[in-house]
Amino acid sequence: MGQAIAALTLESSQNPRLVTPNDAPVVVAGVDSRAGSQSLPFPLYSGLDDVREHADVVVDFTRPEALTGLLSFAHERHAALVLATTGYDEADMMRVAAASRGSAIFRSANFSVGVYVLTELARRAALTLPGCDAEITETHHRAKLDAPSGTALALARAIEEANAGPLIPRYGRAPNEPPRQRGELGIHALRGGSAPGDHSVYFLMDGETIELTHRAHSRDVFARGALQAARWIAPKPPGLYGMNDMLDTPDRR
Repeated sequence: MGQAIAALTLESSQNPRLVTPNDAPVVVAGVDSRAGSQSLPFPLYSGLDDVREHADVVVDFTRPEALTGLLSFAHERHAALVLATTGYDEADMMRVAAASRGSAIFRSANFSVGVYVLTELARRAALTLPGCDAEITETHHRAKLDAPSGTALALARAIEEANAGPLIPRYGRAPNEPPRQRGELGIHALRGGSAPGDHSVYFLMDGETIELTHRAHSRDVFARGALQAARWIAPKPPGLYGMNDMLDTPDRR
């Protein structure tokens, strides 16, 4: 993802049709614990503490363990923060919420605008079909660590909110298990190949099925969304923001 963001920022700065000159994002530094002798148009450091450049926004696509350092860096450097990492637990999210009182933080489980639309469609379908059997599947590359994906969990939350009550998560099904129970929400993870991310939501009824699917064709879609979020949040006051704020979605009903 770091490479995708770097490539897109270079493309944007060289193509006036993509952004206005004042909007062109510039990478001033990168951080990678495996930093080596890569040839890049900006310095690459092995840790946040080594960064000397000023940044308006920090974009993070790493792992949950990096959160403490990121929150401290953003606070000390007066930088906004775009958190694109998945796998945070409840305690992590409480720390993010607390840090947002002093820093502008943009948090999303997925930075694809299409996935955001998928989530809103799933919410609307669940509102229209209360009590309908719902199932979620997600497919990612073989190296993805967390399962189910953060996006699958966000889809599950949207369906739960529409049902105005908790649903029973069912992660896969094995032989000799009881049949599907009322109030279950199936969430299934597939891993393999180089798939950047596919998500489907099924609403299954007697005699008919609704299927909503989003497929990412490359990681660039997530990099573009993260850069859009970075440009959007740079001038914002402290607070916790998300895709709904950036895209100015009308009130849900």
